[in-house]
Amino acid sequence: MDLYAQLLRLGPLSKATYGALVRISEERVLAKQAFWSEPGAPVTHFAIVLEGLVRHFYVDAKGRESVKAFRARGEFSAPYAELIQRKPSRTFIQALEPTRLLTFDVVKFEALAEDSLELQRLARRFVELHFVAKEQREYEFLQLTAEQRYRQFCAERPEHLSHIPQHQVASYIGITPVALSRIRARVSGRRTPVG
Repeated sequence: MDLYAQLLRLGPLSKATYGALVRISEERVLAKQAFWSEPGAPVTHFAIVLEGLVRHFYVDAKGRESVKAFRARGEFSAPYAELIQRKPSRTFIQALEPTRLLTFDVVKFEALAEDSLELQRLARRFVELHFVAKEQREYEFLQLTAEQRYRQFCAERPEHLSHIPQHQVASYIGITPVALSRIRARVSGRRTPVG
């Protein structure tokens, strides 16, 4: 992935500023199923996914998972609310396939951005994109049917469908795996088994 070109799409970024940004970054490689964040851990870094796929999820007191988000190449990954509030993570972030992250220490990034209008704009743009994505997800849950949410998910992430277990897709769109199986049967034109 050409990270510089990707960041340029968000706003002006000189080669010098990009170089300074890369110098404070560290690459992290995650094996499939490895965790990038776990509840209780301090949140000191954020990341951009260079390759691979991660999921953000919660686990309740009964061990049930609720999938919050999937993040892939070029996307931002961190326990975002906890990062802003300087609180320990409450979010699991796990690699669903071998994944490479470019990580940034928050303190180092903020120090670098202090004197850089380009980085301040870049950070603001990430925040805006995150807000828009949250608004879209809220809209989908309030206005779309489960089948429409499934179709939307498939349209947005067609290249990741083979890497995401169906029970995680079901959790993400807010239905049971059984309900998702019925929707998938309808969408593909198969007959839904009775009983």
